[in-house]
Amino acid sequence: MMYQSLENFSLRKINFVKTRTTILKAVTNLLKQEEFSAITVDEICQKAQISRGTFFNYFSTKDHIFHYYLRIFTIKIALRIKLWDKDMSLEDKLKDIYAWFSEEKQYSRFLDSYINVILNVGEEANEMKLIDAEFIYFFNGIEEDEYAYYNSLTMGKIFEQLCIEAKEKGEITLKASNRELAALCTGVIAATYVADTLNKEEKHLELFNRVWKA
Repeated sequence: MMYQSLENFSLRKINFVKTRTTILKAVTNLLKQEEFSAITVDEICQKAQISRGTFFNYFSTKDHIFHYYLRIFTIKIALRIKLWDKDMSLEDKLKDIYAWFSEEKQYSRFLDSYINVILNVGEEANEMKLIDAEFIYFFNGIEEDEYAYYNSLTMGKIFEQLCIEAKEKGEITLKASNRELAALCTGVIAATYVADTLNKEEKHLELFNRVWKA
């Protein structure tokens, strides 16, 4: 990994970013050989060449590594959404998002882990935040006064905004609150993934997207 973008930060912050990204890289490499549930903290430490004490200085549990990656991934999604055509339909937006989720290669079986977080923790409970040096390292174009916003951003909030816009355009006739509609977006993504996994011969997103006109 290259860290030249961090040259204006203190050595402490540079080392912080290096260590967290080294741990993340170690996990993504281990995921090429085994399931996340089978990976141990000792394996991660060996791969990252750090001590267990160092590991727990940066991540309270092994699961927090995915929470950290989810924070980065969600911000990446938000930045990609900014490039959408303003006339794009809700169904096409969800198609894009589903493709981004499904095609994610850096974190193996990303959707499985995301669904697990939704069911067992909840996105709002994700305590992993990026420091200023990480925003500079991972992203271009995010201003300092936006850091708090992006650190609190969830896919649920992104879905809620998409539904607000879709309701204004008449694309959603289903009578439900914005929060419930956002939950349905998550459900559409998860249900499509499960159905596509069970039957790889068919694509199911179009079927589940009919919910908006119910």
